[in-house]
Amino acid sequence: MRKFLIAGALLLSAMSTAAFAGRQDFTVTNHTGHVIMTLNVSPSSSSRWGPDILGREVLGNDEQTEITFDRNEDQCSWDIKVTYDDGTENDLRGVNLCETTEVEFTAS
Repeated sequence: MRKFLIAGALLLSAMSTAAFAGRQDFTVTNHTGHVIMTLNVSPSSSSRWGPDILGREVLGNDEQTEITFDRNEDQCSWDIKVTYDDGTENDLRGVNLCETTEVEFTAS
């Protein structure tokens, strides 16, 4: 009986998290051969980059992380910029996060 209660609580927790998730949520994967030091996301209509959403964390080569949005966000077109451990940058412009759930950075 205890296993069912724990499983039920976990299921309810997962369902409530999904209910608050934005439709723009995505997974970013690093296949660049470098460590991603910063990751900035901003609406394509903005002239400024948003804050570094990795904070003190980094995204190693062949690692991935989940990026989540507030469920009330309605913007679909986003720009995504990363800065690597060697100081170089790469960005993807106009990514439709309402239709894409996977974003991958690869070696040029």
